[in-house]
Amino acid sequence: MPRIYSLLGSYYGNQGWEMEHVKALENFQGKKHAVVNLFTNWCDQTTTIDNLFNNQLPNIWSNQNIPLITWEPYLCDPASTPPDVSRRAANGEYDTYISKWVDRLKTFLSGPDGVYQTSDDRRVYIRLAHEMNGNWYPWCAASGGSTPTDYVLMWKHVKGIFDSKGLDAKHVQWVWCVNNTDVGNYTAESFYPGDADVDWIAIDGYNWGTSQTWSNWQTPDQTFGAMMTRLQAMTTKPLAITELGTTTTTNSGISLAAKSQWVTDAFNYALAKNIKMMLWFNQDKETDWAAFGSSQGDTTFTYNLKTFKTYAAYKSAINSNSFVSSSATNPRLLTDSQFAGQ
Repeated sequence: MPRIYSLLGSYYGNQGWEMEHVKALENFQGKKHAVVNLFTNWCDQTTTIDNLFNNQLPNIWSNQNIPLITWEPYLCDPASTPPDVSRRAANGEYDTYISKWVDRLKTFLSGPDGVYQTSDDRRVYIRLAHEMNGNWYPWCAASGGSTPTDYVLMWKHVKGIFDSKGLDAKHVQWVWCVNNTDVGNYTAESFYPGDADVDWIAIDGYNWGTSQTWSNWQTPDQTFGAMMTRLQAMTTKPLAITELGTTTTTNSGISLAAKSQWVTDAFNYALAKNIKMMLWFNQDKETDWAAFGSSQGDTTFTYNLKTFKTYAAYKSAINSNSFVSSSATNPRLLTDSQFAGQ
């Protein structure tokens, strides 16, 4: 039987600006991440683009992590992004920006020698316009201004620009990512661009516990199982969970033990379900999602004189060799097959 493995990753390090935090987490867990998630927008300003390609991506790569670029079609002012941004993108309105962005990405991917298709080339994952089956982003059809067809046409149009510039699947893997539940009148499946233009399928999902008035405690299977079954009926592409986390807030109050058990169960679930990439959302945002450096924790870890609250269960859960790190001896950090989730 082929070995069951899952690429280990997280969202941490403030979009590549604070890699000391990622190093602290990696020291705590005793292994490198294969992948680090960051978010960036479609702001066509030189500073934004220079920051990404001169600093953020190189910082992540220098730490021997492959960037997963969550590329959000927000313009420079997110609040003024048009509700039909996906339709506009499909019609070529942002082609000048996208073409410039892809050229800069190709330079980054060419590695230190500056020559594309040589042994020191780099890799990235592109997670374009994620959670489109929700209603909280302008590229979500449920928020108005566009349709799932517009989204599909946008995806194909944008990827076509990459293809025209020779960015192949050994350098760029395309991650199509849905929310774990549909919000509104459109199904996740209706946004699927098709196997020819997607390399990975992915789900974002969280156990909100009772941290919100509308939420309740859910197991990992209750969080991911239904959507996973639907997506795997649609395609055989490798599956990732690109955002996951759990609160400590239960019906009985704050429970570190409940969070610890959920962490353990989630990573066991990943291997049982052949999830090929797992990225913990390691930031306390709406609630205490983080497993390292959170407001809560059952252990502590000190790195470079800074002490972090941590969960022992997280370190134990990812200790298995089935959760794959990057390889310091591979200049491209992962093998081609690992990169492609094969």
